[in-house]
Amino acid sequence: MSVLRPRKHAKHAKPSVAAPALAAGGITAVTVVSSSGTASAATADDFRRLRVCESGGNYAINTGNGYYGAYQFDRRTWQGLGYSGTANQHPAAVQDEGARRLQAARGWQPWPACSKKLGLGRSTTTVSAQSTEERVVVARASRGGQRNEGSRRVFKAKVVKVALAPTPAPFFNGNDLTLDDADRFRIGVKMWQDRMSKRGWDLEVDGFFGPQSAAVAKRFAYQKDIAVAAPGTVDKAVWDAAWTLPVS
Repeated sequence: MSVLRPRKHAKHAKPSVAAPALAAGGITAVTVVSSSGTASAATADDFRRLRVCESGGNYAINTGNGYYGAYQFDRRTWQGLGYSGTANQHPAAVQDEGARRLQAARGWQPWPACSKKLGLGRSTTTVSAQSTEERVVVARASRGGQRNEGSRRVFKAKVVKVALAPTPAPFFNGNDLTLDDADRFRIGVKMWQDRMSKRGWDLEVDGFFGPQSAAVAKRFAYQKDIAVAAPGTVDKAVWDAAWTLPVS
């Protein structure tokens, strides 16, 4: 799973302290301190909104990024709950059951970004080990560097330095990521946001390509000298660069 860290946009159902090694990202140990303890307050609508935020509500989703099913379980977390294979291989009712069981045990902490966005509770996480591939960034610029100019919200893309090894880019389906995706969930947007977040950009990972994502895409393309027909969008060149170019 993605790295546990005290940021609103960390995502996905994550392993518990009893299973300290993460299936993705190379983390070897984490310490989790939960302050939610609100399992009894969870409702069916809470889980509906959670899965829409995490995956667009797609129980069968498998994009090859290490997260599976409507609640975006990684393999280790899913099997740690006693299920076989990966979450997307199981029917909706089983995935719902798994999410309820995990939430009952750990509150909303396994889904920190979406739970915070949806007002489902609060959680506190701390990192006690680092990836061999990347250095976990805990201190970041505040709230996407946003500021107000009159009634117009303006985002200033901010980035901090991390060590992240280049890797082959995932498949790009040919549909650019643009502000047209601001009000609709796209798994490709979420994947790109997650990658840019790991590169050090202060960016909410929610699957919606809004002004904050556009600001990051524009500055990133400028820094990497990538010619983009429409600045502030993610075409194949910008997409590939997020994975293949070193952090500088």
